[in-house]
Amino acid sequence: MTTLRRLIHGRVDPADHRQLQQEAAARGISMIACVGECLREYFALRVEMASVVETPGKPGERHTGLIHSILARTEERLATTLDARATELRDELRRIRVMVDYVAYLYLVYTPDVPTDQRDARLASGTRRHASYRKAVAKALAESDPNAGAVSGKE
Repeated sequence: MTTLRRLIHGRVDPADHRQLQQEAAARGISMIACVGECLREYFALRVEMASVVETPGKPGERHTGLIHSILARTEERLATTLDARATELRDELRRIRVMVDYVAYLYLVYTPDVPTDQRDARLASGTRRHASYRKAVAKALAESDPNAGAVSGKE
């Protein structure tokens, strides 16, 4: 079988030339043969990269190809990190919930009941003061972190 090859001419920067010389020497081939191998490897890598997007696979599936394996390992490390952080956040949220519940309990234990004839006025005052409090919290969050956003009043 006869292989038809096409002649190409080109110029490369001195740094690329040195790197090509080193690669050819490491492979034990001529520089022009190295250029051909590097081009074939590059085109094969592009095909493999496209296949990662086209056929992402399923969790736990065996990964074939360099890029698939690298991405799978990266995903596994990210998943492990995210799982650990999620556990930390759940634990912290649980602590905050217990603390808020304890503060509410102490407040209820040490404050008197509102007399019946004052409940409507107290409810209106409390609603107004709570809205003011939430605005102050939203402002404090915005000042400390511009990406934090406002506190919703519909919780």
